[in-house]
Amino acid sequence: MTAAARLVVLVSEDDALASTLRAALEACSPPVRVETTPASTWRATLAATPVDCVVWADAPSSTIDSDRATPSPVDDIREMATDCPVILSPSTPVSAFARAAADGDAVRYVPGAIDTDDRALLVDAVDDALDEHVDELEAERDLLARTSSLADVGGWELDADREELRWTSETYQLHGVSESYDPTLEGAIEFYHFDDRESVRADVEGALAGEPFDETYRFHQADGELRWVRSRGVPIVEDGEVVGVSGAFQDVTERKRSQENVRRFKRAVEAAGHAIFITAQDGTIEYVNPAFEEITGYDAAEAIGRDPSILKSGEMDQEYYTRLWNTILSGAVWSEPIVNARKSGEHYHASETIAPIVDDGDIEGFVAIQTDVTEQVHTKERLETFREIVHRLGDPIMFQDRDGDFEIVNDAVATYAGLSKSELTGEDEFAFMDDHSARLIQERKARVIEADRAITYEIEPTFPTKGERSFVTTRYPHYGEDGEVDGTVAICRDVTERAEREHHLRVLDRILRHNLYNKMNLIQGHAELLEAGTSGKLQDSAQQIRQTGDELVGLADKERRVVELLTNQSEPRRLDVRPLLETVVLDLRDAYPDYPITLECSTAHEVRAIPELRDAVAELIENAITHGGETPDVSVSVRRDGDRIVVSVADRGPGIPEMERESAGAVTDITPLFHGSGLGLQFVHHVARRSGGSLRFDTPETDDGDDDSIGTVAELYLPVPVESSDVESAPSDSEGAVLDSPATSDAEESAVGDRDSFTRE
Repeated sequence: MTAAARLVVLVSEDDALASTLRAALEACSPPVRVETTPASTWRATLAATPVDCVVWADAPSSTIDSDRATPSPVDDIREMATDCPVILSPSTPVSAFARAAADGDAVRYVPGAIDTDDRALLVDAVDDALDEHVDELEAERDLLARTSSLADVGGWELDADREELRWTSETYQLHGVSESYDPTLEGAIEFYHFDDRESVRADVEGALAGEPFDETYRFHQADGELRWVRSRGVPIVEDGEVVGVSGAFQDVTERKRSQENVRRFKRAVEAAGHAIFITAQDGTIEYVNPAFEEITGYDAAEAIGRDPSILKSGEMDQEYYTRLWNTILSGAVWSEPIVNARKSGEHYHASETIAPIVDDGDIEGFVAIQTDVTEQVHTKERLETFREIVHRLGDPIMFQDRDGDFEIVNDAVATYAGLSKSELTGEDEFAFMDDHSARLIQERKARVIEADRAITYEIEPTFPTKGERSFVTTRYPHYGEDGEVDGTVAICRDVTERAEREHHLRVLDRILRHNLYNKMNLIQGHAELLEAGTSGKLQDSAQQIRQTGDELVGLADKERRVVELLTNQSEPRRLDVRPLLETVVLDLRDAYPDYPITLECSTAHEVRAIPELRDAVAELIENAITHGGETPDVSVSVRRDGDRIVVSVADRGPGIPEMERESAGAVTDITPLFHGSGLGLQFVHHVARRSGGSLRFDTPETDDGDDDSIGTVAELYLPVPVESSDVESAPSDSEGAVLDSPATSDAEESAVGDRDSFTRE
């Protein structure tokens, strides 16, 4: 027997009356089930349970008023039970109930006062009501069955006393089993997803305790297919006791999937980094996502109900908007860049796509997606500017792939090569340069890619249009989108004229120093003879001539070192400061045994500097001895200051003259007041600059108030290497000069930076 095979009579409040009716109607066919419900829950029972006849046994005294046309319970009953007969059977006559029966075709009035003890009149009234209702009921139930089948709705009923579970035909179909299958409560629960079974069991137990339920669960059909079902159950009450549960069972898989798709789509839209807004057909904004609020500055409350014109910047002409609306109203998709304005008034560039929302051929609204491309537009503009600058520069600049073939060249490369840019693309240096130079460049490109760092080198190639030229080239690794080196970028500087000037300077320097040394040897020789053969003032004069000659020779040596520093191409390298300073201090202590020199450098400090650093430190110490007074107290110390190492040389003398301090900077003019005593500091200044550092002077404060002994601190600021590995100590040759290590002995090349380094002093 299926769950729909019984007629249901619902009796309010009166359990004794329900028992009398249950006994009298026991033999009816189809069977009749008589249930009772408290007045407090009868509305919920009528809403959840199919009922074929309602017997209202009494009405609360507070609602019965003979002066009212219809007491409120009658109104409620007729409102809730429009599909079945209603029999009003109060224990005592109620005129309002009688009037209600007279006014309603489906309402009968059988008061208990005129009935027999076994309520025969009421039983006959119920029987007649069911007979009149059964034909209509059967037709409706046939329609309901067909509708339930189409809607994937089944019914079920659980008899608590017999532990018997009955299903409708649709329920068998929804489970994917034939009607020969004998359902049990535990067997039915096994169809549900493992994680949902305890919830199903708890809901059924709750219904048996009097609590209805309405839940959605995951469900496996007999063939294993996972579905979603909605299951509802209400208690079956007889004589005030729950005797079972009846319910409905509906497949809601498609609706669940549709809801999940909507939720997933909503989550995606909410999380999208693009501004998304939806408008009605007239353009009124109905929805905006969080990215819209962030990009435009308008929150949802400010934007919804308005139209997209709030974003107008004034940059787009009316023709743009006319084309936009003509496109989307025709059903096509619009996709164009636009310049909009944020709430703050700031303009922003966006890539905008607008698509119609169509339902059954009619446009209901539009969805717009905007991507803020302001930064990309500005970057492109900057790149175009940089590209224009690069192409107009007189220095050759090029990008070559890993094979060495040109991909991008500026106008200067084409000029030197004597070929057009298109002719150079896909070629290398062998297309226009002498083979020897081209092979050297090929080796340098391979080294940059292999070492993954920039290098600087000099080369003298021969060009078909300009002949032999001298170049200083810095070549950098270039990284693709994947972060891997995909080629090299070279910036070339034509230093032909500078090389020629340096060559002339070196020649002139050698000639002058040669003549100076020869003449000074002659002067010093005669001065020594005069000094040995005279006395008194003549001897003092001869001695002064000899000392001045010695100073001139020393000045010439300093000039030689400055010229060599300016014309040679020594490059910065990693050096350990401590052994370098220890060597310098040891040598100067031997040279100046009467002057105390202290060194404070307890830990190793690594710097990046040119090899001439040793001579520069020695010059600073000698300078401190020279200007330190009769008993100079010279101290050398090392400290770290951020990304710099500071080598300090301090004395307690009267200080370095201002003229010599100024000469430590770049000399722009030679005046009658300028003299050569500052050449040593000039040398130190250039060493510092070539090393990427600087030279500074300071006058320390004293507590003794002795202005004659204020002293001077010369500070040499040097950069710390980017990488701390492979630090070269500073071994000394017989003259104390820093030696090249084997890795840097190539005069044409040295590393000037680590990965991503694009600066060079």
